[in-house]
Amino acid sequence: MLFNSWGYLLFLLLVVPLHWSLGGPRLRLWLLVAASIGFYSMWRWEFSLLVLFSACVDYVAAGRIAASESPGIRRRWLAASLGVNLGLLVAFKYTYFIYDNVRLLASAGGTDLPALQDLGLRIVLPLGISFYTFQTISYTIDVYRRVIPPTRSLVSFLCYVTFWPQLIAGPVLRAGEVIPQLEARRIFRARDLWLGFGLVVVGLFKKVVLADGLAPMVDDAFARDPADLNALDVWVAAFLFGFQIYFDFSGYSDVAIGSARMLGLVFPRNFDWPYLATSPREFWTRWHISLSSWIRDYLYAPLTGRPFHTRSVGGIGEATRSDPSRRHTALLLTWFIMGLWHGAAWTFAVWGLYHAALILLYRAVPVLAAFPERRPRLAWMLLLPLTMAGWIPFRAQSLEQALTLMGHLIDPRAYRIAGHAVPLGAYLWAGIVLAAMLAIHAILRRDHRSPFPAWARSVAATAATAVMVCAILVCLRAAKQFIYFQF
Repeated sequence: MLFNSWGYLLFLLLVVPLHWSLGGPRLRLWLLVAASIGFYSMWRWEFSLLVLFSACVDYVAAGRIAASESPGIRRRWLAASLGVNLGLLVAFKYTYFIYDNVRLLASAGGTDLPALQDLGLRIVLPLGISFYTFQTISYTIDVYRRVIPPTRSLVSFLCYVTFWPQLIAGPVLRAGEVIPQLEARRIFRARDLWLGFGLVVVGLFKKVVLADGLAPMVDDAFARDPADLNALDVWVAAFLFGFQIYFDFSGYSDVAIGSARMLGLVFPRNFDWPYLATSPREFWTRWHISLSSWIRDYLYAPLTGRPFHTRSVGGIGEATRSDPSRRHTALLLTWFIMGLWHGAAWTFAVWGLYHAALILLYRAVPVLAAFPERRPRLAWMLLLPLTMAGWIPFRAQSLEQALTLMGHLIDPRAYRIAGHAVPLGAYLWAGIVLAAMLAIHAILRRDHRSPFPAWARSVAATAATAVMVCAILVCLRAAKQFIYFQF
């Protein structure tokens, strides 16, 4: 079941009132677990067993870790948890990728190996495996680090892992942020229901109206022969996809956070106007905050030897002080892994290394490092196109296409007005979306200083919500799944 479907709206309409009609927290937990497993099973019921298996492994491992004072036993149970979870992730997501690269090396050595598909092996990637694997791993590691005690309630832990809003594409939240809320006796508040509904509306508007509206132009641009595109065409394609993926994924996050809020659960925000960042470090405190902060605390911090954080806030962009060579090596390795986490292809690895290179460039060049503070507007004007260019390998259909398109951007001969292949309408839409983004942010930033009374602002917000609801009703269809579902 997709968030952008009538079925999901009906699902919410049934589960939310039923949840609040139940008296105790435990009954509500069982309802949420049942609803979440049912939600996931509507895709492939057999893979819901995989989610439950992964959750049970971590539930047992965390309990054993907490019960023992022996460092060796604690490490063995941690290794068991990591081994099972990462083993499943690698087996389902990276088997084809690893084997295909082995085939390429063997072919270079004169040996031809058959494709796995020709051998009869068919691997279906479980929906959301990258997200729920990271989530369960964080729980075991937090118990090992003694950040949190293990929960004694299996149903609480199952609800934390399987909770449907965050199961498929995040946010990747910590057990310490979610389980206490699940176990608490939550009181129905109309404000939570209204705020949650508003987030769901905004998220669906971003997805079905904006992201899906931009998708045909993006698909058309990246389906063309790279040789037919000039540099301006490539820039427009990069900007349009940058906007599409932002509206698509932040829209999903809004629906997820809003759905949880309607149940009285407060999740931290996952996006914070990332395209207004003035440095690469700041961008990653604004984009996919729950994942970037996860990477910071469970990968980057151990590699650099720096203290970790315990909340899904801040992102990977936070400054650290350690040995420069160790810090730079950790950065490159972290971003290489983060790129491959997004997809089993070298294009994603290039995307990750591109962002690592940007961060290293800003670290190494003092003028760039000081630019955001001294000239924030110029710093934004420099970073925005650099960020958008980074989306090219993320969207490209092959590494060859990605490198060719990025090569156009640095080739002066490719900058020509005549002979554009991308329709002028795409150029116009890229400019409109950018201008609208800046205008809406300026309006929202000045809202608290508005000369209009609170009732007038409330009327304006209600009218805007009504317009978005009408647009959603016209455009709502489950034809296009969310981009991050493939990860």
